[in-house]
Amino acid sequence: MAITLSHRIEIKINNEFKTYCRKAFGISRFTWNWALEKVKKKISNKQKVNLFELKKEFNLIKRRQFPFVLEVTKYASQQPFIFLMQALEQFYVDLKSNKSSSKRRGFPNFKKKRHCSGSFYIGGDQVRVKKGSEIKDKRFGASENKYYLHIPKFGWVMLREAIRFPGKIISATISQDGEKFFASFNIETSKIVFEATHRENVQEALCGCDWGVKDLLTFSNGIKIKGSKYLRKKERKLTRLQKKLAKKQHRRTKGDKTPKSKNFIKQSKKLGKLYRKVKVQRLDENEKISSVLVRHFGVICLETLNVKGMMSNHRLAKAISDNSPYALRQMIKRKAAQRERTVFEIDQFYASSKTYRRCGAINKELKLRDRNFICPKCGFTEDRDTQAAKNLTEVYIDRVGSASPELLKIKPVDLTALLDDLAINGLATSREEAGI
Repeated sequence: MAITLSHRIEIKINNEFKTYCRKAFGISRFTWNWALEKVKKKISNKQKVNLFELKKEFNLIKRRQFPFVLEVTKYASQQPFIFLMQALEQFYVDLKSNKSSSKRRGFPNFKKKRHCSGSFYIGGDQVRVKKGSEIKDKRFGASENKYYLHIPKFGWVMLREAIRFPGKIISATISQDGEKFFASFNIETSKIVFEATHRENVQEALCGCDWGVKDLLTFSNGIKIKGSKYLRKKERKLTRLQKKLAKKQHRRTKGDKTPKSKNFIKQSKKLGKLYRKVKVQRLDENEKISSVLVRHFGVICLETLNVKGMMSNHRLAKAISDNSPYALRQMIKRKAAQRERTVFEIDQFYASSKTYRRCGAINKELKLRDRNFICPKCGFTEDRDTQAAKNLTEVYIDRVGSASPELLKIKPVDLTALLDDLAINGLATSREEAGI
């Protein structure tokens, strides 16, 4: 069984490579916008849209009208047609489905030029990664112990590390994030290699996960993972940098034509670097949490949140975005599919925090400030987040009809292993009595 894995590696760059990438980013953006404009005209004229025909039309005129596209890899001007076709297909699938408007993907938009981001695609037939000792051309200063990626119509560029997974490279995407450039490899490998490079599954237990603002996740076994809240930690520094940026020469109103000063550009780079650091730290924490979850639990019950609606609450929006629950949920689902785990998603309208699982009573008076759940019928009291996480497991058992003893039983040894794994990954936790 083949498994597709991704590995993102930073590239050591120089000004020549940066110029090449900016050119390739522009060509990829230009081709997308050219094709999208043609698609919109055909739709307005009620004509059939065929992206393959548009691709042929572009290839016929590019040497005469757009000779600059030949200066970089052919995929920079060819792959956008495929990406646009996929975007249109997804748009029409969502339109025909019963998804709500908030979950539908909109019609593709035109891309605009950005100085701190961009990407272009390289097909697997053009991707070559070699060690420095294997490269005969020494003009690129190849070091014997370093790995190099060959960029079509440019040459070899040094990778900061080796590719972690052996296998066939399907494609590579070169992208820019601020001042750094990355190569993202899609690698097709076997299940044996995947099991050898990833830690094995520990247990097959059932777990309910309740999202929160105060605590990022609460498990049905009473363990709580406290989100690191990296944005809050950097708030004072961000405020200081933003105040300095506001004092530099730049456009202050929409019609103002004042050019940006060099000091404004320098300061904006500092601010962007700090924002990217927060993003990377949050991403790293989510990767660790998702890996621990799929390694220790066979069935993971998640509640579906209306994150967009929650973000409209200006009192909680910053705290919710700092936890990034949607990104974490997507990671859990992706890794669970790779490890053959089950992810069970509960309907977003299920009142998990207000319902008592035993008698079915609903505490309608429960407010966000109340941290304990009190059943209005029998007087049962428990931590509200732990109670909500247990409710998610009860819904799964009711839907399935029954659950195996291995899923319901959590051994003290397994619980200790889970806590040790969380501690090794540097994830702050606390424990609530959950009747285990």
